[in-house]
Amino acid sequence: MQVLNNCLIYNTNMEENSVRDRFKEILDSTVIRNYDSPDENNAKIKDFCQKVQELKPKRLFRYRNFSDYTVDALKKDLVVSSKPADFNDPFDCLIQVDPDAIINDIINTQNRWKLQKWLDYNPNLVEIIPKKNLKKINALLAMKDTTYSNFIQKRIPRFRLHILQAIKQAKEFLRTYPHIACFSETPSSPPMWAHYADSHKGFVLEYEFQDYFTPCLNCKNECVFRHYELLYPVIYTKTRFNAKDFFSSYWSQIILMNAPVEVFIPKDDDLAIYKVLIHKSKDWEYEKEWRIISNCEAYPMIKQRPTAIYLGAKMKNANKNYLIKIARKLKIKTYIMDIDITNTEYKMTPKECKSYRV
Repeated sequence: MQVLNNCLIYNTNMEENSVRDRFKEILDSTVIRNYDSPDENNAKIKDFCQKVQELKPKRLFRYRNFSDYTVDALKKDLVVSSKPADFNDPFDCLIQVDPDAIINDIINTQNRWKLQKWLDYNPNLVEIIPKKNLKKINALLAMKDTTYSNFIQKRIPRFRLHILQAIKQAKEFLRTYPHIACFSETPSSPPMWAHYADSHKGFVLEYEFQDYFTPCLNCKNECVFRHYELLYPVIYTKTRFNAKDFFSSYWSQIILMNAPVEVFIPKDDDLAIYKVLIHKSKDWEYEKEWRIISNCEAYPMIKQRPTAIYLGAKMKNANKNYLIKIARKLKIKTYIMDIDITNTEYKMTPKECKSYRV
């Protein structure tokens, strides 16, 4: 067996934290409004993807338990994603939004331009709105600021009920709609082996995603949200991410989902949903997580062959031999996580296995 000395080396000169800090800067500064010009948005998307591409580590690792399901996916070169409802962190992908802040946005007289923009973008819908309703909308737009505020204030209880119901729906949407596959920057984390690889009885798969891009770039389906980048590093923060921008566009979709004609919904930030899905508490920082976020039911699985497999220190020999056999067929390297009794550190070392049995 040969000790693998460079399994944790990045293909970058940046430290781990600086990579995430840099990504956060890129994400926070990138706002894609779907009502801006296509050329402007395409330039933003291209720039965003290129910057994120430069931050990707050379290798990423996926912790798995040993089961018929995970072994079958390995045989078929499949990366199977999960729904956030199945995650072990109750805060993961959970919407954080203040109903009062949403109401204040509605009351804010400066936000009436959004209603006007919505009408401008949907002349077909305007044509079928009953004249009496259209007259009310136009009157609303023409109101003086104080009159508008008073008009909305009287309707706040009704708005609050609708908003609370929509928040409940948005929460369920984020728990069940996105499909996420989780990876780590290291195959040698004892807590990760304990939590996600059946207490060291499972295995870890190594992947190289640097040349892999989202299938949405060439997809013609009109999905709820577009997928601009394949891989995202998780951003670890002390406070929860405010999902107001995501909720505003989601609420508009709920209101208009049963419209009798196709409706264009102006969105202030097409990346808002991704910003919700990649923020986690600093308590999870040790995971050094990256995520593949699938945009719809069309891509719950990704076809990608791993470049290596790491067998847990407590895996049964029969399971080790079975996976070694599969790895030989797939022509990928096999490593066994070794604990050196002479080492004073709490450290596991991957050792390459070149034999056909252990």
